[in-house]
Amino acid sequence: MKNRWRDEDAARFVAEHARQWGEDLSLRTYSTRLLGADDGLVLHGGGNTSVKGTHRNLLGEPVSAIFVKASGSNMATIEPEGHPGLDLECLR
Repeated sequence: MKNRWRDEDAARFVAEHARQWGEDLSLRTYSTRLLGADDGLVLHGGGNTSVKGTHRNLLGEPVSAIFVKASGSNMATIEPEGHPGLDLECLR
């Protein structure tokens, strides 16, 4: 497996997405794209990635969440919204 991570590209991705989605989810999305770009690691863009962080519920309150790659999202082209946030307290 070739290391495709580039600090400059990761920083640019975070600068573009972190305001709306947060740094953790932005970096997970960047790393998911790197994995998805390697045909030796994924089949047809499929696979799973996730990251824990904070999400705002319908009342605007911050809650602990896990962001999980949605089925059908291509890992090579995924956007941050392709990792919907799930309330961890409800999952426990």
